[in-house]
Amino acid sequence: MDKYMKIIQYHPDFCQELIAFFDQPAFHVTEVQKKDGSITLLETAAELPTFAAFAKKIGVTCAKLRAWEEKYPAFKYACEQARDRQANILLQNSLRGNYAASFAVFTAKNLLGWKDSKTAPSGPVVVEWEGIADD
Repeated sequence: MDKYMKIIQYHPDFCQELIAFFDQPAFHVTEVQKKDGSITLLETAAELPTFAAFAKKIGVTCAKLRAWEEKYPAFKYACEQARDRQANILLQNSLRGNYAASFAVFTAKNLLGWKDSKTAPSGPVVVEWEGIADD
């Protein structure tokens, strides 16, 4: 084994660390003074927290996080809470126009497992037109 490689073992404290990592405001509002002296508000999206960033922070891989999630129920619950927080940040910034729509859709599908819903009518579709009577 490489002498520089440090093996990180699971610790229950990682549950709270994970939740804290993902528990952040979706955006920040800053007052900016213009040249004319007036004040405007600038809204900046927070960096979207990811499991990859958390894994890097604690010195493991995403695969290791997934293994812990399968093995430790408390960590699995913490991951569920983290995904909920991640989804909220994504949603809030998407609705406010802080994220490009294409990015938001792609990210929601790939990180959060969201899918397009394709529901077809179960019966025949009837369209009724109300015409304008000629005088």
